[in-house]
Amino acid sequence: MAKRLSGKDNRAVGIDIGSYSVKAAVMDGFREEPFLEAYNIRKISSGGEKPDIAKEVKVTLEEIDIKPNSVNLSVFGPEVIVRFITLPKMTKEQLDAALIFEAEKYIPFNIREVVLDSIVLGDAQDQGQMKVLLAAVKKGYIESLSGIFSDLGIQVNFVDVTAFAGFNAFMASSQGSSEKVVALLEIGHSQTTLLISIDGTPFFVRQIHMGGRDIDLLVAKTLSVTAEKASEYKKGEGDFDREIVNTCVRKVLDGIIRELQLSFGYFEGTCNRHIQGIYCSGGMTYTPGVLEYLSEKIGSDIKKWNPLRGMKISDNLSRQDLDSVSSSLAVSVGLAIRGG
Repeated sequence: MAKRLSGKDNRAVGIDIGSYSVKAAVMDGFREEPFLEAYNIRKISSGGEKPDIAKEVKVTLEEIDIKPNSVNLSVFGPEVIVRFITLPKMTKEQLDAALIFEAEKYIPFNIREVVLDSIVLGDAQDQGQMKVLLAAVKKGYIESLSGIFSDLGIQVNFVDVTAFAGFNAFMASSQGSSEKVVALLEIGHSQTTLLISIDGTPFFVRQIHMGGRDIDLLVAKTLSVTAEKASEYKKGEGDFDREIVNTCVRKVLDGIIRELQLSFGYFEGTCNRHIQGIYCSGGMTYTPGVLEYLSEKIGSDIKKWNPLRGMKISDNLSRQDLDSVSSSLAVSVGLAIRGG
């Protein structure tokens, strides 16, 4: 699905490269009043082989007629580690100097093989201590992504962790603004991401390596069909045994729910705070019955949220079309509103 952009290419472009699709959002006025000029969601066509991501990105941009000078990217998966740690109070300069030494205690990678970043979140409960968000990404992963865009003549402006990019869009949309403690779920093709924030600051992040692909594989095995056909059934398309597909969907969701409940329990026990609102994004939010089943099993109303709420939209774009895909654009929108 694509909406074209004619003319100027000096816009902020957020690109979310997932395991199922490449999603792009093109934004103007990102600093004060975000304005969506174009977007594209292009399914990755693997044909049973390893997909050519460079080609997929190139076509994704060509379909909306844009040749950006730079883009903002997100990273996710096992090469990405996020930790929330407590350290003695120190200046940002002192933290930067001590980061490698401190990170070795928390990062299960060779510290020489990662890119590190940190954010001071504020004071910890213990006097003289502060809370710090520590993120590490394998250099090879970053270099591989950067290489794709370098070959296309495009500079990478910055790289963000997927969970934080989605959170950035959520905060910009002012959804859940009346709730102090909010959980964000992003249920994608290969993984589910959970981020819990307190007063607009992230305090917990977890990647659960289960998603829509697990449903596709289970449906395909159960009904002896291709994964592509199983994906259609999952979405409610075609002629199939609805009860069998529902059983497969729920079996995978049950696994995700168990992990979410463990995470919720850990967060509430550690932070002594109760989650007041749960919001969900990602392609799986469009699968019939998913949000209802999650809400029932978790015991809390889980709402699908719109990253474009309150945002100005180009007259060239159809609101109806956007409403049918907006939840899948959360990460790319969150990247684009960071600016160029």
